[in-house]
Amino acid sequence: MSAGLLGLLLVISAQVSAGVAAAQASVTTATPLVTPQFRRYGVSDGLPSSNVYAVVQDHNGAIWFGTKGGIARYDGVHFRVFRHAANEPGSLYDNGIATLLVDKRNRLWAAGLNAGLNRYDAATGKFEHWGHDPADPSSLSSDRVWSLAQTPDGTLWVGTGRGLDRMRPDGHGFEHVSYQAPGGKAESFGMVAALYVDAHGQLWLGSDLGVFRRDGQGGMHRVLAADPRQSMSAWSISGTGDEIRIATDHLLMVVGPDGLARHFGGTAIPDTNVMASVRDDSGRLWIGTQRGLFMQLRPGAPVMAVTNQPALDGDLPGTWVWQMLVDRAGGLWLALLDGGVGYLAPGWDSFSRFTHIPDDPASLRDSIATTMARGRDGRHIWVGERAGRVDRLDPVTGQVEHSFSGLGGDVAGMTEDARGRLWVVLQGAIDVCDGVRHGCVRIDLGSSGMRHPLEVEPGPDGKMFARTFGEGIFRIDPDTLAVTAVPMDQPNEKVRWGSQMTLRDGVFWYASDGGMMWLDRAHDRFEMAPGAPQGQSVDAFAFTPHGMWMANANGMVHYRIEGGGLLRDRTVDAAHGWPSINVVDLQVDDQKRVWVFGHDGLWRYDPANGRFRSFGLQDGLANGEFSRGYAVMPSGYLYAATLGGVVAFDPDRIGEQKKAPPLAITGVSVRRHGTRQALPFDAGVVQVGWRDRQLGIQARVFSYLDPTDNHYRFFLHGFDPGWVDVGNQGERDLSGLGSGNYTLDVMAKGAEGVWAHLPRPLRIEVQAPPWQRWWAWLLYVVAVAAAVGWIMWAWRRRLAQRHRIELIEQRRALAEQASAAKTQFLATLSHEIRT
Repeated sequence: MSAGLLGLLLVISAQVSAGVAAAQASVTTATPLVTPQFRRYGVSDGLPSSNVYAVVQDHNGAIWFGTKGGIARYDGVHFRVFRHAANEPGSLYDNGIATLLVDKRNRLWAAGLNAGLNRYDAATGKFEHWGHDPADPSSLSSDRVWSLAQTPDGTLWVGTGRGLDRMRPDGHGFEHVSYQAPGGKAESFGMVAALYVDAHGQLWLGSDLGVFRRDGQGGMHRVLAADPRQSMSAWSISGTGDEIRIATDHLLMVVGPDGLARHFGGTAIPDTNVMASVRDDSGRLWIGTQRGLFMQLRPGAPVMAVTNQPALDGDLPGTWVWQMLVDRAGGLWLALLDGGVGYLAPGWDSFSRFTHIPDDPASLRDSIATTMARGRDGRHIWVGERAGRVDRLDPVTGQVEHSFSGLGGDVAGMTEDARGRLWVVLQGAIDVCDGVRHGCVRIDLGSSGMRHPLEVEPGPDGKMFARTFGEGIFRIDPDTLAVTAVPMDQPNEKVRWGSQMTLRDGVFWYASDGGMMWLDRAHDRFEMAPGAPQGQSVDAFAFTPHGMWMANANGMVHYRIEGGGLLRDRTVDAAHGWPSINVVDLQVDDQKRVWVFGHDGLWRYDPANGRFRSFGLQDGLANGEFSRGYAVMPSGYLYAATLGGVVAFDPDRIGEQKKAPPLAITGVSVRRHGTRQALPFDAGVVQVGWRDRQLGIQARVFSYLDPTDNHYRFFLHGFDPGWVDVGNQGERDLSGLGSGNYTLDVMAKGAEGVWAHLPRPLRIEVQAPPWQRWWAWLLYVVAVAAAVGWIMWAWRRRLAQRHRIELIEQRRALAEQASAAKTQFLATLSHEIRT
């Protein structure tokens, strides 16, 4: 071989190797298409109307919605509705609420096209109203209020149907702000539909006159479009940092560093009313329009449409997105004009979902995936469906190829062999299909005795093995497709009911309803694995670096593989938190955590701390009813079949939400005069009267990931010996408190598992009854002192009287003695005289 030819071959070889490496790298880093799955809230959940215009979050963490039927406050457990009530001046002025604002003092402002301006007083539960009065020039310009904003100086700005108003600092009246054009006269802005305060404290407004920016000195600057032909009729203005976005009646525009607004999104966003935009904590840009929701994963990435099928579970409940909010935990809320509220939890992108989409021929043909198989190219997924259909899915692009149809019966299992042929297990049959030619050959089961195949897997000898329901194990020659039964020990009849087969490090394992077996290759026979359970069902198993986990409905057991057998070293049953799952599959990730797939959910067990965590819609998993069969791709992503389609996730990248959710006391009440009455607690102190009974405390942790998983503990210092667990309702009845001062601490956690504490404990002062108060004790002391004084006085008086009596008696005795002496003297004298 010449040196030149050798060099050419080396170059070609290097190019091929580089191409293979690049292909492998692209497969390894391939991530599935993101598919947001929304939680829905509607009238049946407590919203007053499915027409929702506004959404805000207050400082405590509660979410408020402005709807056509009033205002709703959501705390993760209940919706509290505020409506207009006839002849009640403290109620909402009108039910149609188009805009909401929470100011710096945590007060809620609400306005609408016929509602004027309203402010909610949380202490009294009443609304204060401002409206237009033709006889008062300082009143609101119009009862039609479109937008609200507050600048850093505390000024409230009101965008009305007749101009821009600024509330006076004392709240009595408004100043009507006009536009002073350079060299021209002042004129009204007309309808002001959009107000926004940017990161620098500047006020942006969209009006009939156009879009303007008000600087810190009060100067108004017109914002122009880079293309003068483009409309600047704004529905809303929003921003992130220095980025300012203007949603108009035709398109979304972004203001550049030169101050000019430019069209954003190209043709990806249809020519329609763009209502709102928001950028979430991960940098994704969401665009809400009259014709659906759009998303840009990162700056510079293409804009993609979010599946717009309200009838499809997990999709948005409507198509007209009016307003959006990213809450403090990173969750995304969408207010829809035609379907209520949609919510995405912060971890929604942990899962992707692929399913049948009505009117979309490029989607899967069935909403139910009966089984899964990995394509040998490391990129595509085979999806088995009902009615003998098999689709080939590219999860990176979401494109679907409808590969096989009408095979007969539902697809129960699939495997792609080394030749690229797809083995399809059906109800009572096995087909071998050529993915290139789209043709299938049915295996003649004949007299083999196999009637109910469940799964086909490659074995250790290059042959294919089939497990069955009640018929044992069969070997299939991949060349001749001949079927023969494989001998097996039968210590019990249930070993013929197979549940899983897996080849691992040259050992072929077989799990059944009768225990765990392996293939003795020397004798070509399946036998019970030494140390493995016998007579007990093994529904699924998965390998660890030094052993395996086995699971059934009663729990999981870990066995070490050593000494030619299995040695049990860990049991996880109900006493250790096992959630009683109907297991169909197990998978161990790189962090040695066990993923448990069940007909009734997806769980993850962490052996390091012994805890289970369930996954659901809060993580983006719209359907957790799994069928047997999953595929792990080179990228690390796992694809599994569910009754809602195919789900995909990376087990090693799903972490825990570590941010503690906000926690607040949301209600304090007592029973007074036979009725339940609320008590004020804004200052952090609650005054309980001496006649009040049944003190009730309501706390809320504002975690919306999975409100049913929220948990609360109370500790009333001076009353409780320690923390008192109250479950997930966050309410406690503190009856039987004696008079005195107490301090209440509350701690709570949401689905993220992080405990939050009250920023400031609540002081509870229970009033003593009148006969126990200080002035009563003072009266008691005075009375006792008076009584003692009176007793002393009486005693002294009695002593004095007794002394007088004794003195009188003494004087009388002396007088008697003197009289007797005188008589004696006279008698003696008389005697002497006689003598």
